[in-house]
Amino acid sequence: MSVESMVGTMMLKFCFDKLCADSDVRAINFEDTRRLLTANCIPMDHPFVVALLDDFKNEESFTYPMVVELYVKMKENIESDDVRLDAMLKLFKQYDRDNNGFINRTDLKRCLKEDDYYKSDEHDTVIDLVMAFGDSNNDGKLSYLEFLEMLDKPESAL
Repeated sequence: MSVESMVGTMMLKFCFDKLCADSDVRAINFEDTRRLLTANCIPMDHPFVVALLDDFKNEESFTYPMVVELYVKMKENIESDDVRLDAMLKLFKQYDRDNNGFINRTDLKRCLKEDDYYKSDEHDTVIDLVMAFGDSNNDGKLSYLEFLEMLDKPESAL
């Protein structure tokens, strides 16, 4: 673990302890977790962060080890020097037309209309295929993580 990561986790511990100071329970709720991550320089609008938090939105409580795990995963992805991930993030943002951190059917439809590769009567079929192939949790939208997973699937999976 780098010195920067150690300092970051020390700050997390300090803030986590402050949030739990008036409680016998050593856990915090989802909103406090978001605030804690924000206070520790995690950009809440980064697609990886949006996707990861979306996966945990139904958690009732977060222990310190859970918060550290989220923080480390987010920092690693956000600060990655991976050229491929940078290209994938740029591509994701091109499709995420409403900048909400997800690619939904409306975003895809707008892209297909602008691209003009498919005929307009094929758009719904193409969108259905993309969603069937990529929307692994069936919530009607592609998170950044689902987008990455979809692009990593072999073409034969189609």
